[in-house]
Amino acid sequence: MPFCSFFSLRSFKSPLFLRRWISRLALLFLITACSAPYHPSNQIYDKKTATSLFSQGFDYVTEYYIDEIDVSRLALAGLDNLSTIDPDVEILDSGNALTVSYDGVPLSRYSYPDNLNSRSWALLTASAIESVKQQSPDFQQATGEQIYLAVFDGVVGELDRFSRYSAPEQATNNRDSRNGFGGLGIRYVKEEQGAHIISVMENTPAESVGLKAGDIIIEVNHSDIRKLSEDSITHLLKGPENSRVSLTVLRKEAESSLKQQQLTFEVTRQRIVIQTITYTPHDNIAYIQISGFNKSTTTSLRSKVRKAQKEMGKNLKGYILDLRNNGGGLLSEAISAADLFIPSGTLVSTRGRHPDSHQYNDAHSTDFAQGLPVIVLVNAYSASSSEILAAALQDSERAIVVGSNSFGKGTVQKVFELPNRSEIAVTWARFHAPSGYAIQGRGIIPDICTTRSNTRTVDDVIAQLKSGTLPISSETRTLSLLPEDEDALEKLKATCPQSAQPSDLEEDVAEMLLTTPALLSLAKGELERGKAREIADESVEVNAQLPEAVQ
Repeated sequence: MPFCSFFSLRSFKSPLFLRRWISRLALLFLITACSAPYHPSNQIYDKKTATSLFSQGFDYVTEYYIDEIDVSRLALAGLDNLSTIDPDVEILDSGNALTVSYDGVPLSRYSYPDNLNSRSWALLTASAIESVKQQSPDFQQATGEQIYLAVFDGVVGELDRFSRYSAPEQATNNRDSRNGFGGLGIRYVKEEQGAHIISVMENTPAESVGLKAGDIIIEVNHSDIRKLSEDSITHLLKGPENSRVSLTVLRKEAESSLKQQQLTFEVTRQRIVIQTITYTPHDNIAYIQISGFNKSTTTSLRSKVRKAQKEMGKNLKGYILDLRNNGGGLLSEAISAADLFIPSGTLVSTRGRHPDSHQYNDAHSTDFAQGLPVIVLVNAYSASSSEILAAALQDSERAIVVGSNSFGKGTVQKVFELPNRSEIAVTWARFHAPSGYAIQGRGIIPDICTTRSNTRTVDDVIAQLKSGTLPISSETRTLSLLPEDEDALEKLKATCPQSAQPSDLEEDVAEMLLTTPALLSLAKGELERGKAREIADESVEVNAQLPEAVQ
């Protein structure tokens, strides 16, 4: 299974970087193992079912989408996309009626409804498809799900790029990622011998029965799985909560031995919520990687912060929250994660067309990190909920953000389940940082930029901090621009060019700031610029305090 490593060979000189790389690799396998492509079911297209499905979908979009949109536009776009199933299907719009043609021959004509009623337009859509099925061999062979997918792909094509339709199987995977699923708690990769367990999650059924990383599953419920696909194996391993499954595994008799023993485990499935938090202690710094936001993220984050405090006690210097390549997730979890560190003030606000989309979220907790410094790492693939967390911590002056300009995905999607167990996610609001700017299209501008042409080493960052060219000013970072003003946005984003590749420099800078109080104070703007010379005079002494990796 190919994968891309984001780390240079130098990374492997440090045990900390090696552990980070392994955790990211394990996550890659988890995603690969738990994701299943969409396979259309054998369900036959039914006009009544289709009408109900289209009607609900049209209703959700017209009521909640961030911009007002006509249901007729959605229906016509859905019908026009039927040509993806059979290119000979053509929908002709004459302004007050549409004509359905096949291979150039008109089949039927439908007058437009007198009102913008979703049910009426859904019935028109379903009826038009029914007439196509009578002539098109491709439609006669297509399942209902394939036809629904074509229609809804056309519908969401009229919306922004973050609105989407997920067919039933993919929608199930989406729900599993957000809310959990009945499973065992293992990460595995399919190999010729079987399902090779890469890691066992903490506090899961797999851990409780003694399954270990390195075990190779060869049978599930006494059936050989070695010739099955990864998707089929995942389907067998998942199941209802409290149901039992028997696993037969191969395990090395000793670490250096080639001999394998065969073991059988009886495991009771429980709800598994994919772990999004990885914690590594290093030189009295708590390195915490957040890969996404699901319903367990804040609980797990709180647990890791508490663990760091217990392990390092008064020696704990601070926290690095790594949000690089974090594509987002549940809005509520990003807000509650920010609330762990911010004792008061606004965390985020959302605004859209629907009245319910206007929300203001304030901090209402205590600082769980007890005031210790926090460094946040971001890059071009830090998006959505990760940008909410980064902006809240930055604007509240609770954290220093290090890295490159983030993705700029500043919209909120509302997810609706449709009668066929599919999902339609509709963009219904834009979110704004506590200082007021809209994140959409602009992203988060870091305090400490590591992607400028003159920034190659930690010493470069130190020099810029001393000269006053870093941190980037708050006036620049919080500049409010319209998402439509593309030229101004590009100019702003150029102040810290995006990079999709996590680098050692970002982590080195974070560790340097947490181990050198004077430079941290400069990064936070707590020292007067006139005192930068004093720090410069002590450069040898300051550099002597830096971790070996950044010398």
